[in-house]
Order: sequence, then C-alpha cells, then structure tokens
Amino acid sequence: MIVELLGREAGLTFECMHIVPGRGDCSRIHPHFHYIDVSVDGEFDDKRRIVHLYNLKAIIARLCSTFEDKILLADYPESIQKITDKQTHYNIEINNKYYLIPKSDIFRVNIPSLNIEDLAIYCIDQLIIDIKNDDAFASLNYIEVVLSEGHGQRGKIKKNLR
Repeated sequence: MIVELLGREAGLTFECMHIVPGRGDCSRIHPHFHYIDVSVDGEFDDKRRIVHLYNLKAIIARLCSTFEDKILLADYPESIQKITDKQTHYNIEINNKYYLIPKSDIFRVNIPSLNIEDLAIYCIDQLIIDIKNDDAFASLNYIEVVLSEGHGQRGKIKKNLR
C-alpha cells in the first residue's frame, strides 16, 4: 500500500536562494519556494499502519529546515565557481560577480549542481539515511520524493529501500 505526504498541504516547505552558473535570470541570486511530496510503499504493521505519518513528517521537516532561508552553494568546478573559505564568511566568484556572504547564511550542499534533479537526489538520499536508521520504517519497500521549486518545475525520484 502507498501512503503519501503532500508537502504544500503538510507544511513541508522551505524557501532558499541560489545562483546558477551561466546567463539570464538564474545567473543572479534568486529565491525559490520549495515543497516536498513523499510517497512510501510498505507492508502493514501490527497496528494496520504502513508508516507512522507523524514520524515521517518530522524527518522531512528536519530536512526542510536545513535549507530554510539559506543561500545554497553546490560543488561546481572551480572554473565555474570559486569559493574562498574565510573565518566568518565565504568569498564567492561566479558569473563574473563577487559576493562576500556570512557563513551562517550559506548551506553548502554536496552535489554537483543546483538543478532540480540534483536537489531531488540529495533530498531522497538524506531521507533514506534517516529512514534506514529507524526500525519504525523497516516495513517500507520504497520511497518516492517529488521536489517542487515553483513555476510548475519539479524533480521526481524513487528508490527501493530493500
């Protein structure tokens, strides 16, 4: 049986900003409003439940909070984005622009780009780490994540848990 949490309705949302290498509107610091929909498939437990939705929602909410109100930085090659790590801030050079941003405003995401595909992969991988470390989710067969960034743009990925 499949159980779903719909991010927008369940409050599983976050706002963050990023800069995409290249030209056009996305080459400047710009915001996105994201929400995460999660579906899980599993077997009934002794309480006739696939998953305790409160526990699943808490895990997703923790993930959302890591992004909330941050400027995201991915691991672009130095030829595209140069980051100098200072004691309290980062000096960032991208798209022939220079930024000095406090570290507390940055979330460095260990992914190759900030496109919706790589962000969706990051999200599902982080959720799987939490789920696999909790016996309450042992009956699940797979998880599917849909990460929406507004404007009808979203990335969807599904991974087996067994």
